[in-house]
Amino acid sequence: MSNMFLAYIGNEIFVIDPSVSPDALDYDIPALSGILITHGHYDHIKYVDEWHAKFPKAPVYMHPDDDVLLRDAGANCSYMDGIAKTFDFYHEDPQATLNFGSVEVRVIHTPGHTKGSVCYMFTEGDDKYMFTGDTVFAGSVGRTDMIGGSYEALMGSIEKISRLPSDTRIYPGHGLDSTIGDEIKSNPFFAM
Repeated sequence: MSNMFLAYIGNEIFVIDPSVSPDALDYDIPALSGILITHGHYDHIKYVDEWHAKFPKAPVYMHPDDDVLLRDAGANCSYMDGIAKTFDFYHEDPQATLNFGSVEVRVIHTPGHTKGSVCYMFTEGDDKYMFTGDTVFAGSVGRTDMIGGSYEALMGSIEKISRLPSDTRIYPGHGLDSTIGDEIKSNPFFAM
């Protein structure tokens, strides 16, 4: 199962967590506005080099607190795929807001699963979409037992997310989509 999203927002196209090769797509993408990485685990960055090679003008964004994961195959969990891979790609630190033409992306630092975990929130008219990586899932949250994980930090991040508009649709790195309002009602980690 892929952890990747292709988001078409306004006139912009983004790849979020490039875990599938661009060559595997059966359609062409004319241009890519940005490559957004929610955190530095292998299953979320596996094909970042290929995406950037195909779309060299598209900036790559990843929080610098996850740089250690790029240089350590054990820390980035590539061993779970039966290999030991490190990465050396250039990326920019996502500031609080990223602007791509008419599209504004709010970057929310949500440490806990990793130190550099972030969520990317897009607003289009009245609609809000947030890509949460492994910070929050429908009915659960990301694990905190790997390098850089912290349960206390994750609970602080969940509290931050719970203050966002309840109609915000979330797209986790694994599993089904949901809304913040639904998670507040049914996710036991939002009640803590």
